[in-house]
Amino acid sequence: MPLTPYLGILGPNRAAHLLRRATFGPSIPLIQQFETLDAASAVALLFDDQIPDPELPINPETGQDWLLSGVFGEEQGPSSLTNQLLMWLIGLSCDNTQPVSFSTREKIVYFFHTHFTTKQENVRNSRTLYFQNELFRQFAFDKNKTEEFSFKSLLKKISVDNAMLRFLDGSQNVKGSPNENYGRELMELYAIGRGLEGTFPTDLPQGDYLNYTEQDVQAAARVLSGIKLDEDYLTIDPDTNLPRGRVATGSHDNDDKQFSNRYNNTIISPNPALLQSGQPTDASVLDEISQLVDMITAQQESSIFICRTLYRFYVYHEVTQQIQDTVITEMAATLIANNYKLQPVLEELFKSEHFYEAVAMDVNDDKFGGIIKSPLDLVAGTFRAFNLSFANHITNYDLFYQQVGDFYRSMQRMGLDYYQPFEVAGYTAYHQFPAYNRNWISSNYLANRYDLIRNMFVMMGQQNIEMPGFDVVQFTKNSFDNPTGADARSLIIAYIQFLFPVNFNLTYDANADDNSGLTAERLNYFLQAFLYEPQLDADPETEWTNRWNANYEMDVVEGQLVKLINSLLQTPEYQLM
Repeated sequence: MPLTPYLGILGPNRAAHLLRRATFGPSIPLIQQFETLDAASAVALLFDDQIPDPELPINPETGQDWLLSGVFGEEQGPSSLTNQLLMWLIGLSCDNTQPVSFSTREKIVYFFHTHFTTKQENVRNSRTLYFQNELFRQFAFDKNKTEEFSFKSLLKKISVDNAMLRFLDGSQNVKGSPNENYGRELMELYAIGRGLEGTFPTDLPQGDYLNYTEQDVQAAARVLSGIKLDEDYLTIDPDTNLPRGRVATGSHDNDDKQFSNRYNNTIISPNPALLQSGQPTDASVLDEISQLVDMITAQQESSIFICRTLYRFYVYHEVTQQIQDTVITEMAATLIANNYKLQPVLEELFKSEHFYEAVAMDVNDDKFGGIIKSPLDLVAGTFRAFNLSFANHITNYDLFYQQVGDFYRSMQRMGLDYYQPFEVAGYTAYHQFPAYNRNWISSNYLANRYDLIRNMFVMMGQQNIEMPGFDVVQFTKNSFDNPTGADARSLIIAYIQFLFPVNFNLTYDANADDNSGLTAERLNYFLQAFLYEPQLDADPETEWTNRWNANYEMDVVEGQLVKLINSLLQTPEYQLM
């Protein structure tokens, strides 16, 4: 049974909630566009697949692309341009010049990266990393594509992806000396998992992982044997037209592979019709991998596991048994009914009552404003909120890399070393029970988040060459018409309603405060920071109105707005989405 759809008009709170979760963040005009739509119409815009492919980054030495051409220049090598690749990816997340579905797609690409994690220090090749990232992009919108494009198919293709082969030692897995790393992670991290976290049995015998056993890991490793790196990129996948690993038939274990009773004692054997004189071929080895993925995904727990991961990424980290038995199970049924295509699941989720229930002003529902922004979401969301832009990465690439490099290093200081997670399982915020996204916050990480905002708006106010210029007065005038802009208290509330996911029942009167959202104490704190520190006027609120309406002493107005935005963004509330 599908999730119950939400049938009403979204309104501003639900529109902002959807855009914060499904994309890298909304601007005010985008919220205004979406607030007039019902959920179905909004989701149709989010998944409009008539969007361009990203323009490739430029090698600063040659002034040309290197990812497709393979031309590095005299001083560069395969691993030397990795930072430029990652800065380009950060720039794509921040790009507010493209249709909203562009950001939806890039958010799914990021989800795939957090799920199928890769470390750049293991791969050591920017082109290999790019081709994996482009593989994710091709699978982000899969509903209207052929059956070769689905999460199930992506599991098959990531198994022979050059970056994954390097990261989990797949190229070292050969007949007679199997390397079990990838086969183990395929089951534990990518395809089926070990059950609902927090409910693992403690009395399982050694080698029993509830949904699979050590026997299954060993058998899977034999299925996956004989795939080698192809860093000449000559082996091309016919569905994606992207390079993949090559099959070394002499290194493949061609015998039968016996799986445990968790997989109904399945035996995976090479298809005789695909063998050549009884020996493995490229087609027969890939067919065995296909059999392996089909066997795993035929288990009910596989669809549950994948949808549980999606739920944690887009809705909330805590999955109770009740949520799994209802919402997750219904999502899994949609996944299975659509032959493991992911887009129908996301569309149904984003149109559901469950997704929006926390926006019905129920402060006891943790899902509304309940995800801590990743450093990437914080950077990209701030850029998109204030309609900022980097230098053009094609025509002014040196400045582009200089600008994005500051944010790349800031993200590292906030705990996201992009494409360099601490663990094989990936970034702890996406997998580590029970804290999950709370891992983004520590005393140091939070201080660095505040430093990012402080430095960003100081430099933007000065239009420093290291940062894009930002006219805070004009932005505010464009965003908030009078009388809102002319009234200091109304303007603070308008900014809060735009920037904070928890923004209802706002009042400056402590006696009228029901403590259901931001308290009156918090609003008065923002008012104090906005107009009263230092107090320049006998009646600061009246003088704000006079300056705003008459357009005089605009340098004072600008300074006050910068203080307001800094005080709003350097808060715990702004770290949530």
